[in-house]
Amino acid sequence: MSDRYGRWKIRVLRFVARWKIRVLRYWDGLRGTPLGTLIDRIISGFTAIEPFDRAMTLAAQVFVSIVPIMIFAAAVRPNEDSFGASMGDAMGLSDSVQATLAGSIPSSATAASGLGIFGFLIAFFSATAYSRALERMFLKVWAVPKPPLRTAWRWVATIAAVLVAISFLAFTAAILSNTPLNHLIEFVIRFAVWTVVWTYVPWVLMRTKISLRALAFTGALIALALTVLAEFGAFYLPLVLTNGAEEFGVLGLVFAYISWLFVLSFAIVGATIVGRACAQDEGILGRLVRGPSPEDANVPNLSADAWRRWGGMGD
Repeated sequence: MSDRYGRWKIRVLRFVARWKIRVLRYWDGLRGTPLGTLIDRIISGFTAIEPFDRAMTLAAQVFVSIVPIMIFAAAVRPNEDSFGASMGDAMGLSDSVQATLAGSIPSSATAASGLGIFGFLIAFFSATAYSRALERMFLKVWAVPKPPLRTAWRWVATIAAVLVAISFLAFTAAILSNTPLNHLIEFVIRFAVWTVVWTYVPWVLMRTKISLRALAFTGALIALALTVLAEFGAFYLPLVLTNGAEEFGVLGLVFAYISWLFVLSFAIVGATIVGRACAQDEGILGRLVRGPSPEDANVPNLSADAWRRWGGMGD
């Protein structure tokens, strides 16, 4: 048994070594080419930004900032189902899991009585923590200086844009639920809405320092990633939330949902890094994304090492 294990281990190590040599040879051939430079910039961007930490921060801020606002918004509709019931129906959860979800979220009447207009405003403005986390991420990726505090209205505008988009997509999904080709139509609408939102959000957070043309390309990348993940999540989320609720109750639901928010946030961070690298490209791709030269999009022409140094600076 030990001899057989030793032979398999040697085979695996040889296989890995052969593929490592092939990859290194292929990478040596790419060095200096436009594709190799683009890949190097993308890798440098991921190294400098620390995307896992950024994505976890964004996911946590969504959970503690955006989700409560959505619950409070549902509280002003007393004739509608509770937020927990609506969320459970939308994700196709079983009756037992919906009961667990509904028990963990206050009813509309409870939320409305304990909230009030003043409490809603406080919750809304506290949700700008998500905007600030987004701002820090965009500023680092695009190498833009931090704006002054007097432009803090941009944080509120960001939250409003995201909430309007979520509400609009939920509204269109309800209307198109029984129509032919509803999935295809929803896919197109979701992609268009998120492209607009994720073009506008970095544009306003960075005070228009980067051109709309470059940000529109990045926004389209983010929208494509979120739209594809939404299609995948329609099958994945019910399974993971059901398993989490059955095994751990409310804690299982929370952990599963935060994990999914992390995936969505990582897609936003990753697509932003790729868009930034494409806008800095010196070939035809860069000209299509940003214009004839980096100065047209106000994209600093940083080398890979300089980008790492910029990413290593403090927030």
